[in-house]
Amino acid sequence: MAKSIKSLNEVKIPETYELVNGEYVKEVDSFMLTLKHKLSGARVLIFSNEDDNKVFDIAFRTPPKDATGVPHIIEHTVLCGSEKYPAKDPFVELVKGSLNTYLNATTYPDKTMYPVASYNDKDFANLMSVYMDAVFYPNIYKHEEIFKQEGWHYELESKDAPLTYNGVVYNEMKGAYSSEESVLERFTMNSLFPDNTYAHESGGDPKNIPDLTYEDYLEFHRKYYHPVNSYICIYGDVDIEERLSWMDENYLKNFPAIEIDSHIEPQKPFDEMKVLSTEYAVATDADCSEKTYYSFCTAMDVTLDQEKCRAFELISYVLLEMPGAPLKQAILDAGIGTDIDADFCDILRQSMFSITTKNAKPGLRDKFYEVIVSTLKEIVKEGIDRKDLEAAINSTEFREREADFGGFPKGLLYVLKTFKTWLYDDTLPYDGLIYEDIYKNLREKLGTDYYEKLIEEYILGNPHAVLVEMNPKPGLALENEKAIAKKLEDYKASLSDEELDELVAQTKALKAYQEEQSPKEVLEKIPLLKREDIRKKVRPLHNEEKQICGVKTIHHDIHTNGIIYLDMLFDVNSLSEYVPQISFLATLLGYMDTTEHTFREFDTETNFYSGGIGSDLNIYSLYNSEDVELKFDVKTKTLAGRIKDTVRLMAEMMFKTVFTDEKHLREVVAETRSRLKVRLMSAGHQAAVSYSMAGITVDGWYNDYSMGIGYYDYLVKLDENFDGEKEKLIKGCEELVKAMFKKENMLISCTCDDEDYAKFEEAMSSFIGKLDDFEKKNKADVSTLEKYRPDVKYRKTAFSTPAEIQYAAVSGSYKDVPDVNDGAMTVTRHLLSYGYLWNEVRVKGGAYGVMCKFTRDGSGSFVSYRDPNLSATYEVYKKAADYLANYEADEREVTKTIIGTISGLDTPLTPAMDGKRSMNIYLTKTPLEVLQKERDQILACTKEDIRKTADAVRKVADAENICVIGNEQHIKDEASMFEVIKPLS
Repeated sequence: MAKSIKSLNEVKIPETYELVNGEYVKEVDSFMLTLKHKLSGARVLIFSNEDDNKVFDIAFRTPPKDATGVPHIIEHTVLCGSEKYPAKDPFVELVKGSLNTYLNATTYPDKTMYPVASYNDKDFANLMSVYMDAVFYPNIYKHEEIFKQEGWHYELESKDAPLTYNGVVYNEMKGAYSSEESVLERFTMNSLFPDNTYAHESGGDPKNIPDLTYEDYLEFHRKYYHPVNSYICIYGDVDIEERLSWMDENYLKNFPAIEIDSHIEPQKPFDEMKVLSTEYAVATDADCSEKTYYSFCTAMDVTLDQEKCRAFELISYVLLEMPGAPLKQAILDAGIGTDIDADFCDILRQSMFSITTKNAKPGLRDKFYEVIVSTLKEIVKEGIDRKDLEAAINSTEFREREADFGGFPKGLLYVLKTFKTWLYDDTLPYDGLIYEDIYKNLREKLGTDYYEKLIEEYILGNPHAVLVEMNPKPGLALENEKAIAKKLEDYKASLSDEELDELVAQTKALKAYQEEQSPKEVLEKIPLLKREDIRKKVRPLHNEEKQICGVKTIHHDIHTNGIIYLDMLFDVNSLSEYVPQISFLATLLGYMDTTEHTFREFDTETNFYSGGIGSDLNIYSLYNSEDVELKFDVKTKTLAGRIKDTVRLMAEMMFKTVFTDEKHLREVVAETRSRLKVRLMSAGHQAAVSYSMAGITVDGWYNDYSMGIGYYDYLVKLDENFDGEKEKLIKGCEELVKAMFKKENMLISCTCDDEDYAKFEEAMSSFIGKLDDFEKKNKADVSTLEKYRPDVKYRKTAFSTPAEIQYAAVSGSYKDVPDVNDGAMTVTRHLLSYGYLWNEVRVKGGAYGVMCKFTRDGSGSFVSYRDPNLSATYEVYKKAADYLANYEADEREVTKTIIGTISGLDTPLTPAMDGKRSMNIYLTKTPLEVLQKERDQILACTKEDIRKTADAVRKVADAENICVIGNEQHIKDEASMFEVIKPLS
C-alpha cells in the first residue's frame, strides 16, 4: 500500500518538528514538506511520492579553512565504525550485504553528503540507521588508526627503510592532482575566490594533507557534524511519520541546538581581472611545443537566481559547446589550441563561467583573451541566433522532463538539485527543482536583448575574473616526488633512535589493526536481510519481433511518458577490419556538414526536434560462442509527436553527410584525440583492463581499438600525420557509409508505449524508403581502406604518465577450467572486490579502489585504481585463489555476500535502460533460462561453491597479460615486470 501523501491533511507530523512549508512540486511529482526539528535545529526536507526507489541523504555544510582535506578525510572515516555499529567498515559491510540501489558519500567544495537508496523498506531503514549513527557517533574518537588508514600516516617498516606517506585519501588526491584538467580547475577556483572557503581544496592537496593533525581533524567533526548544521532529505514512498519519529527518538533529541558558524561569505569582487600563470606535470621527455592551457573564468553572484543560472547554461551551450559554436570556432580559427571546453558551475555560493582551450602554443594568453572579448562584443552587437537558443531550451527541458539519470536513483539527483539554493538560503529549498515557469520565461525573452545583457554584465563588464596560462613542465612530477622524499628523509634524520623505534612500532600497530577482523558479534550488529527477502525471478524481457517494410523490428513495450527511444542497428561484421575508422566515423556523423545544413545548423535542428541524435560502434559477444557481432548504432530519443522530423534528420545525417571540409575534419580529429586522452588518464583502470583484455579475446581487441588505447593510437596517427592521411580518411568515411547503410544489414530497436508504436512505424516506413533510394544510388568500394587485424596475444605492457599513482590490471582466460558455476563466479567477484581485495589493496595498500570481473564467456580481470603500489598489488591478485580455496564463513556471512551480489545485479532501470537491457540480451542470443539459472545459482550459493571458483580465479590472476598505466619512475623501478614500456603521449 502506498504511503505517499497528496496534502497536509494526510500526514501527522510529530510534535517534535516544526512545519515550515508544505506544497506540491509538479516538476518532481512530490508533495514536499519543509520541517525543522525543534530541539536540535536540524533541517528536514521530505519528497513524498510513489517512487519505491527511496532515497535518504544527510548532509553538512563543511567549509574548509585550509587544503589539508579534513572534510574529505572525515567523509571517509565516519563510515569506519560507530557506536551502534562498531564494525571496522560498516560501509563495506552494507555494500557486501544490502539491497541498496545507491550507497556512497561525497565531499564537495562546501558540503559533505551521505546518500543511500533502496527499494526494500526494511533495507532502507537499515541504511538510514547505519548512516545516522556513522555521522553522529563515529568511532574516530576511539581509534586514531582510522584517521591514519583513510587520511594519512608515516610508514616506516624498519629503522633502515625509507620513510613514506600513505593513506587512502592521500593516494586518491595524488591521482586527482595528476589530471591536467583537475589541476587547472582547482587553481582557477582557488584564484577566483582567494578570501573565502573556495580558496582551499576540500579534497586535500597532497602537499598539505600531511599537515593535518589528529586533533584538528576531530575538532572539525565536533564543530560541523551537529544536527543544527545538517540538511536531511527523505524521498519516495515512505511512512513519513514513522521515519520522522525514528530520527527524533534515536538521534536528533540527543543534540540540543548550538551556535555553529558555517556561513559561506561571498568573495568580494575584484577591482580588475587577475592575470596568472601556473604549471602542470608532463613526462620528462615530453614535447611541450603545443601543450599549454589557457582559461578565462568569471565569478557571478547568480546561484540563488535559478532563471539566470539556466540562461547561462544555454549561453554556454550555444556559444561554446554546440558544434560550430561561434566563440569556440573563433578560438579554433585563431589557432589557439585544438580542444575548447566551457563550464558553467552553479553549485557554489557564487557561480563560475569558464572558457578553456587545450593543446595550445605558449605565449598566446593575451591573444586568447582578445579573441574572447572581440567575439563576444560582436555577438552582443549582432544578437545570439534565436533558433539556436530555442533549440537549446527544447533539448534542456527535454532532459529535465525525461529525468533519466542512468543507474542513479532520480531521487538522489533531485536531492542534489535542492542544494543549489537550500545550502545558501534556508528559505529556498525547492528553487533548484522548479523549471517549467523558468523555461516559459526564457522562451518569452527570445528576441529580446536579455541574453546579450547577461553576457555584457557578467562576462564582458565583470572585473571579477581570472585569466590563466598553464604551461607544461617536464619532470615536474618527479621533482615533486623527490621533494617529498627529501622532506621525509630530512624529517627521519631529525628523529632520535627512540622516535624512529616509535614510528616503526606505529607502522606495525596500524598493520595489526588492519589485519584484525571485527568480531562476529560486532559484525552481527549490522542489520541484514534474509535470502527470502530477495526476488527469485530475473527481470522479464521486453522483446517483441515485428516487421516494418521488411526490416526486423524489436519492440520493447515499456511505459516511457511519450518518449520514443530508437536504435537503428546495422551489421558491420564484414567491415571488422576497419574498426578504428568506423569508431571515428561515429564521431563525425552529426559533426560535419550535410548537403542541406551546416554542422552547426544540423545540431540546432536536432535539439529543436529531439533529445539528441548520435551513433556508436557496439560489440556483442554471443552466448556460448567465440563469435562477435559488430553493430553500427544510429540512435535517438524524441517525443512521439516529433518522431517524423527526428527520423528525417537521422536520414539526412546518414545519407547526406559531406566529409570533404578538411579544416573542420582536422579540428574534429584533434578534439577527439584530446578528449580520449583525458578519459584514458582519468579512468585509467578502464583503459588498462581494456588493453589487457585485447590480448585475450577478439571482442576485447575490438573494444580496445574502438574506444581504448588501440583507438587512441589510431587518432594519434591521424592527428600527427593529417596531411598524409586526410584523403584516405575522407574516402574511407564515404565508402564506409555506403557499405554500412543497407536494408539487408538493418535491425531496428524501439522502446515506447504500444500506443506510440503506430506513429513510430509510420515514420520508419518513410525512412526505409530513403534507405532504399540511398542504396540504389551508391555502391561501396572499401578495397582501398586501411585494414586492422586483431593481434590477439599475451603482452606485458606499461604506459608511463606524469601521474603519481598507478592503475594496474591483469586479464586472463579460464575457458579450459571444467564445470564453472557462473552464478558462483558472480558471487566471488563481489566477495573479492569488497572483501579480500578491498582489505589488501585499499585498506592495507592505500589504493583508492580495486575490483575484479568474471564474464560468462570465461575471461576475467583484476584492476586497481589510484594505487601507490605496483608489483605488490599483483602479488595480492595472485593470492586471491588461495584465499578462495581456503574460504571459511558461516551462513550469515555467505548470505550477506549473496544479498550484496544481487544488489549489484538489480540496479534501477529507466525505461531506456530496460529496453537496452532487453535488446542486448536479444543480440547476444542469451536464453532467459540461462539468466534464471545464474540467478538460481547465486541464491543457492554455498561456501563450497565459492571455494570451487579458486581454479578459475587462479587462471586469471596468474596470466601474463598485464597492463599498467601510471607513474614513469615507479614503472622504471619495476621495469623487469614488463616486455614493453612506452609513454601515453
